[in-house]
Amino acid sequence: MANSLRYTFQVIGADSSVITFDDIDAAKDIMDLGDWDFTGLSPVYSLEDSDTTMVITIPFADSEDGRTAQDAFHNNVKDTWDTSVNSPYDEHIAAISDSFTVTSPKDGEVDLNS
Repeated sequence: MANSLRYTFQVIGADSSVITFDDIDAAKDIMDLGDWDFTGLSPVYSLEDSDTTMVITIPFADSEDGRTAQDAFHNNVKDTWDTSVNSPYDEHIAAISDSFTVTSPKDGEVDLNS
């Protein structure tokens, strides 16, 4: 997977501790990513950190068009698309714990992490 974006999420419960997700479907039900547009993409969902972190990895083509799509997607995430949580955690915090990682910026390209 040459070009990809990786977003990680944790939900902070009422007692200020990170909640543990039962499985990926439960994590997707708790996280409200309704503003995110995955049209034409194949996001891969997983759990990490003893099931306290939901991870979305989105692969993009290893081409100029893929890199353009990757940049556009990330700009929408950070500037336009909202991330929140659903009940019973809707009054609590949805923490994007590692908001993005570019796995292979090409020479001369700007790394989205900077």
